[in-house]
Amino acid sequence: MILRNVLLRWAGVAGVVGGAALAAAYLTHPSSAPPATVSSSAWIWIHVGFMISLIAGIFLLIALLAVFFERGGGLAGFVGFVLALVSLVFVFGLDYSEVFIFPTLAVEFPQVVERYGDGTSMPSVAFAFPATGVIFLIGFVLFAYQLQRVSAVDRSAAFVTVIGTIIFACGLSGLFPMAVVRIGSVVFGSGLVLLGVSLWRTATQDTVHT
Repeated sequence: MILRNVLLRWAGVAGVVGGAALAAAYLTHPSSAPPATVSSSAWIWIHVGFMISLIAGIFLLIALLAVFFERGGGLAGFVGFVLALVSLVFVFGLDYSEVFIFPTLAVEFPQVVERYGDGTSMPSVAFAFPATGVIFLIGFVLFAYQLQRVSAVDRSAAFVTVIGTIIFACGLSGLFPMAVVRIGSVVFGSGLVLLGVSLWRTATQDTVHT
């Protein structure tokens, strides 16, 4: 029980750090990606922030699943968890290239970056990225709803996560201006922070009761 509560606390911290890192990265992300921008140190650090948020999000999801099952959660929530986790892994693959591949391309082969920007317009990515967005949308909405249904997290945390997921997914679809992406990242990031705080509270309450 002690180890379990320690792990929940660390996952709670991961939620807070990951949510804050996500919002900060999107608030500072440039609206365009010419070679000079992609090769800059600012670009790399912004996407390192994304990587931190994605890794932290994976740890947060795993801890939330553990609490979900403890509270009697079932198959629907597990499906949501799997979809949410897969979406983060897929996005991490793209973000890895933003940190370790595209900055070098921007210097050595700037014509590639001039044509494809940050890579999301490449033919293969142009299909995979929106598909990942759909998986992300379904996964996080379903999992957050199931979490609050079995009282695994605070209702406010689940509600903000659901709203943030919807806004964020709409922004990333490319059908809305960058402002929607930024707003979505702040709301969704706030949801992650609240989920993290909820996990911390759960661990603290369980510690008091043992």
